Amino acid sequence: MGKENDALLSYLEDNMRFADLFNCFYFGGRQMVKAKDLEQASELYPPDEKAGQKGPRIRDIKKRLLSGGWLKLLAVEAQSEISYAMPWRVMDYDCREYGQQIRQIQRKNRDADAAGRLQNRTADAAIQRPSPVYGDAGERLGQFRREDRIAPVYTLCLYHGTEEWNGPRSLMDMMDFGPEAPGSESQTWKNWFADYPMRLICANEPTEKGIFRTSLGILFALLPYRKDKSGLRRLLERETAYRNMDEETARTVSVLMGIKSFMKKTENYREGDGYNMCKAIQDMMEDSRMEGWEAGEKAGWEKGEKAREDARIKEEAKGIRIFIQSNRDDGAADEIIADKLQKYYAMSAQNAWAALSRE
Repeated sequence: MGKENDALLSYLEDNMRFADLFNCFYFGGRQMVKAKDLEQASELYPPDEKAGQKGPRIRDIKKRLLSGGWLKLLAVEAQSEISYAMPWRVMDYDCREYGQQIRQIQRKNRDADAAGRLQNRTADAAIQRPSPVYGDAGERLGQFRREDRIAPVYTLCLYHGTEEWNGPRSLMDMMDFGPEAPGSESQTWKNWFADYPMRLICANEPTEKGIFRTSLGILFALLPYRKDKSGLRRLLERETAYRNMDEETARTVSVLMGIKSFMKKTENYREGDGYNMCKAIQDMMEDSRMEGWEAGEKAGWEKGEKAREDARIKEEAKGIRIFIQSNRDDGAADEIIADKLQKYYAMSAQNAWAALSRE
């Protein structure tokens, strides 16, 4: 997945931050998800061989939310690169979750039905009593009762790359309905398509910091400025929180922002109980400026060397033309001139005759 993905997912394993993420991006800051109600859940979905699934799928993060006596499942899929099949991937994860829940209910119903039938068996085997589990043939056929319910799944796709997201945001965006020419039927087919939207967070876009309740806010405030040095400087001047940051947030920031100096010499930035990431980021920008200056100086030197070599070749070509013309004016045959070119200009016979043919 990459060190950026690993760092961000590790940071979001904390229930307070995980709840904050959902409250901000699903509910606009309304505190619908409480950290105390969250439980860790298995991210692994074993393959359903009957459905033709060949291998397991693993979510990045999945948690169970027990709120008001009702179960909900919350999941995060982190992306450092743009995935042009992401809506389908999210749908596939969600469908596997629903399929797993349905199979668990079916298994429970089968076991209850078998136990009930055994209990209701009479001495006369010919007497068949109704199933204590299924109410009708439809329930028995699907092994899923009318009152059975599954828990809803809420998935966030968290894109934290630096480039603008230009991929699809829903399943419909991945579809080819045909040309949308005037009078075509494509729009009608599109209108009747059962879409599957994707809840996408682009961390490279500005976010309202005030709706966050945790350090997630100062992290998300930084990420849009990874390519905007002047904007980053203004943010650091304005926000004092970056001068005293907790260690876990500081380490996550250092990975996502690429602050090599902090990763190598963490203790250099410790101040009191926290870390001065303002200084770390400023050092990173200064290092980048010096690297850019050195790269520019090297490029300039290489450009000068190339210019000097081009001038030398041009001057040599001019000298060869004058040499050939002078010998021809003296009445020398081309065979003689070709021999002289090989002797005085270290040319091969082929290059000597090529030079003669150009004059």
